[in-house]
Amino acid sequence: MDSQFQAIKTELLQVDAALQNLTEDQIENAPNEVYGAHLNGLNRLAAAPVADEVVRRLIADVDLGPSIARISRVKRQNILRLEIQFAESMMPVSDPWACLDQFVYYPNYVTLARMEYKGAGLQSGDRVVFLGSGPLPLSLICLSRQYGIEGIGIEQDKRHATLSKAVIRKLGLERRIQIFCGNHFALPLKAPLRLIMVGADALPKAEIFNHLASILKPRQMIAYRIYEKGLRSLFDVGSAFDLPALFRECGRVRPEPPVNNTSVFAMRVD
Repeated sequence: MDSQFQAIKTELLQVDAALQNLTEDQIENAPNEVYGAHLNGLNRLAAAPVADEVVRRLIADVDLGPSIARISRVKRQNILRLEIQFAESMMPVSDPWACLDQFVYYPNYVTLARMEYKGAGLQSGDRVVFLGSGPLPLSLICLSRQYGIEGIGIEQDKRHATLSKAVIRKLGLERRIQIFCGNHFALPLKAPLRLIMVGADALPKAEIFNHLASILKPRQMIAYRIYEKGLRSLFDVGSAFDLPALFRECGRVRPEPPVNNTSVFAMRVD
């Protein structure tokens, strides 16, 4: 176990040394070969079987903490880059749905939609809101396409919100999905909501959930996603928060391949 811990720590420090000086602009616009090999190595590492005790030691290692934070930032930015590029590539095509089916992460979101539809007990026609919906709002798209759910996406980056609106128009989903530029302080909405979904990149989590606890009515359900196992939990720095006491966890749906996230459901109590 000590040898695995040291080998992973060494590799993470090497990756951090190679990536730590990248700016957000460089991550978004640099050719993949500039840092793609390092990210591929991280993906391989994240998928490898690692003992829970090793993961706990890595998370607790104070020397490794800054490196993990920087690596997590690059990973988030790279996924954002992929979403932006793909969303833009959909604009000129004649069959956007066929194009969307080819997105590398689309099968993951199809499965996540099924997990969250069942876990929250949603029904066709229900309305959900997604905080941090991003430039390619796949969670809302999949819930609408598969189950007839109506959605509201809230995205604080103006450029990403604008691109997201263009994607929704391209797919012909304007009557089912609305996108607004804003953050968690846009809640509560006048429209009744069956479920409030908090995206993985909606930060800071503690502030978001404290606000939701202060403004939501009793029995309002929320959902969020976490990584519970392996090195993916190491990079999920946004999940290190305590759910406010006014929320009671009411269910977890464990991941189904190709998904690695656990969907967590909680309810505002009286």
